[in-house]
Amino acid sequence: MSFGRRNGDRGSVTVFAALAGLALLLVTGLVVDGAGILRASARAEQVAAEAARAAVQAADTRGAAVRIDQPAAIRAARAYLDVASVEGQVRITGPRTVEVITTVHGRYVILGVLGRPGYARVGTARVALAVGGTPP
Repeated sequence: MSFGRRNGDRGSVTVFAALAGLALLLVTGLVVDGAGILRASARAEQVAAEAARAAVQAADTRGAAVRIDQPAAIRAARAYLDVASVEGQVRITGPRTVEVITTVHGRYVILGVLGRPGYARVGTARVALAVGGTPP
């Protein structure tokens, strides 16, 4: 009884192992880099919300109507963005509302070897100043 190899199967395990290794690398990249993207999205939203909150706290209470002191609100929001090291835009959208849009950049850890250098995630928050527990 002879258990010889057939010439047609020569090297087929090597090709399978290479393809399986590549597939494993891609799946690992999706998991690791996907988690990084989710963290960046959460950070962009969190920083936007906190910067908007800081801006709304710059309320002008000197007049008959309580409103946002626009220059102070923009300074407060930009100061928060600077401390958080996050790019962002601050807009006063009304007498009592502020909108902050942030951008968080990240680099792919594993998928970067495939030529994808990085990503940017955007977060948006709109906050309204409420006085006396009544929304504007």
